[in-house]
Amino acid sequence: MVQKVVEVSPPGEGEFVSIATFLPVRRWRDVVAFLRLAGQVEQQLRKSEGLVRYGLKTDLPRKRFWTYSVWMGRKGIGPFVAAQPHATAVKTFARWAGRGAAFVEWNNSDGTVDWEEADRRLKNPTFYYGQ
Repeated sequence: MVQKVVEVSPPGEGEFVSIATFLPVRRWRDVVAFLRLAGQVEQQLRKSEGLVRYGLKTDLPRKRFWTYSVWMGRKGIGPFVAAQPHATAVKTFARWAGRGAAFVEWNNSDGTVDWEEADRRLKNPTFYYGQ
């Protein structure tokens, strides 16, 4: 398993919003396209207003991927989600999604990337991608 956390901007004061996704890819033939699109979304993330940090975790042999982003409030999330390439990624991923693909969002006060917390919350997600 490969894992990384990237610091984007210093956190301010206030409530943080954490977002985590579990993205299993159903078919091997979709993995390369998924990784290419994920790289484009990562570039978009690095330029997003309000993003404090993000993390990525991969289990390539099992075609499973996780994301984690920490935002300073909700202000930057909507524009990020609606902009390209993220908007295309969400639509496209619905076709690639394997069983259990999910998204969860919650508020927290410390703004850290906590993979254990994300895994726990993904068991009762905000949204399932189908399958």
